[in-house]
Amino acid sequence: MGLRAMVVEDDSFTRLSLVAALEQKGITVVLQTGSAGEAVAASKTTPISVALLDLHLGSGPSGIDVSHALRRVDPKVGIVFLTSFSDPRLMNASLPPLPGGSQYVTKQSVTDINVLFKAINDSMSTKREARPEHNAAFGNLSDIQIETLRLVAQGLTNAEIAKRRFVKPKSVELTINRVAKALGISADSTQNQRVHIAKVYFRAIGVDHDQVS
Repeated sequence: MGLRAMVVEDDSFTRLSLVAALEQKGITVVLQTGSAGEAVAASKTTPISVALLDLHLGSGPSGIDVSHALRRVDPKVGIVFLTSFSDPRLMNASLPPLPGGSQYVTKQSVTDINVLFKAINDSMSTKREARPEHNAAFGNLSDIQIETLRLVAQGLTNAEIAKRRFVKPKSVELTINRVAKALGISADSTQNQRVHIAKVYFRAIGVDHDQVS
């Protein structure tokens, strides 16, 4: 029996493109859906070799939640995350860890479809060496720094961020300065610093630079 795949992606155009690419390579797509619930339910009755999962599936369970549910049904199933987020923590700092041996691929990096097929093969390897789920810049940031980066990009003030984190605004200011330093952003002015931090964040989640004002 050949490879059997599940594609879980909430953007219909991306989902159809992935399915077409997989089928062209002789991989049977047994389920294509944008619903986390549908994916988990189908896995209990429909055997698969590998699952291609978007990280963000709208409100409700994430792709990581789905991946753990799939592994509970079949510990051998390959898991490939195909996402716009350079680091999963940019979506949510409190996400569960990725399953062992899963492959994390950003959509921006798939300049050649063979990148995706290599990830599929690696996800099903008996060695199951995981692909890093973040780039070097964000890997150096703590969860608190990642969360602060995300909140700055959302336009929250230091006082608003401090209220959410139950700390003083001065503590937030220090965190922002450390984030800027880690990302190589100069502190020529507080306003410019926040703008540059926001631009870095939006680029890291796959939003075109020109769309960021």
